[in-house]
Amino acid sequence: MSQVARVAMIDEFELRAIMREEAANAYREVLAEQQDELLTIGQLCEKIPGMTRYVFSKLQKTAHLKNVRGKYSLKTVKAAMQSQ
Repeated sequence: MSQVARVAMIDEFELRAIMREEAANAYREVLAEQQDELLTIGQLCEKIPGMTRYVFSKLQKTAHLKNVRGKYSLKTVKAAMQSQ
């Protein structure tokens, strides 16, 4: 019963933060299983030859790349580059 009371006492901000963190952790686990990485734009530019911030911004608009806290999947970005 004390656990139920504790959940009811969490305010909306804390609950959203917990949910965001758990969703990000789940996404990271799926990527780890796929041997993929979440990288920032700068890290992507270092890892992918020919990738610049300008090229990435154009690619992001055309391929509708999704981000997780400002990080992008390396495999998704590479696949989007190859498709163009």
